Amino acid sequence: MTNTGTIFQKELRSYLHSPVAYVMTFVFLILCGYFFQESMNYVNRYTREYPMLLQQAEQMRQYGMETPSPPNVDALVIQRTYGVMGFFLVFIMPILTMRTFSEEYRSGTIELLWTSPVDASGMLAGKYLAALVLYAVMLALTLVFVGLIYLYTDAGAHPDPGLVFSSYVGVFLMGATFLSVGIFASSLTENQIIAAIIAFTILLFFLVIGAAAGFVGNFAASEFLRYLSLSGHVETFLKGVLAAQDVVYYVTFAGFMLFLTNRVLESRRWRL
Repeated sequence: MTNTGTIFQKELRSYLHSPVAYVMTFVFLILCGYFFQESMNYVNRYTREYPMLLQQAEQMRQYGMETPSPPNVDALVIQRTYGVMGFFLVFIMPILTMRTFSEEYRSGTIELLWTSPVDASGMLAGKYLAALVLYAVMLALTLVFVGLIYLYTDAGAHPDPGLVFSSYVGVFLMGATFLSVGIFASSLTENQIIAAIIAFTILLFFLVIGAAAGFVGNFAASEFLRYLSLSGHVETFLKGVLAAQDVVYYVTFAGFMLFLTNRVLESRRWRL
């Protein structure tokens, strides 16, 4: 545990001294902030137009026109903003993790780590936890969005705390899984750009695989593809539901990617 803690502190200091971490955090917050602002503006416009839309619906009810849904911050802001975070993370995480092992290979410091009293599992755990802490800080900074909603909306329009909590749990688990993929990609090559491309390709594949389910004739195969989709599981959290099967999916996926990374590291170690 001591050796893992040493690797964790070293990696965390490396993030703090690297401009990449700050740039990626800034980009993440700017993108999320822009989408949050657009969502809030849409709620304001919809709130002003809702009485007129409701009146039109009453007049056209005989023609089958449905009554519009009332303005809802949960659906129009929380679910939209935190739902799009996963899309941004597909680009952020590969860049954030591309140097994890690639830089060690390129600079030759990996050999020093092999000669130190730390095994591959301890090294991997320290690096993964450091990346996870950095991501948790990035995610915590987005709490300002929730604060702004409470500040600029009436008491009756405040978001559901349960929905906010489950959304953060879902986005955190998704990001933690993305990190494991990025670290695995970084363990494969000493070229950071190639590591980022590999991670992005894997993430993109598991994000769009759910869409391919609609083109599969076999029901069991279709459901299996939907289950493998990374994006499909976060939707449950964004509805305010903490489903055990979705938590297990993300934990299992991340654990499997870390297991593969550990195998790659052990293989490289024995080849030296």
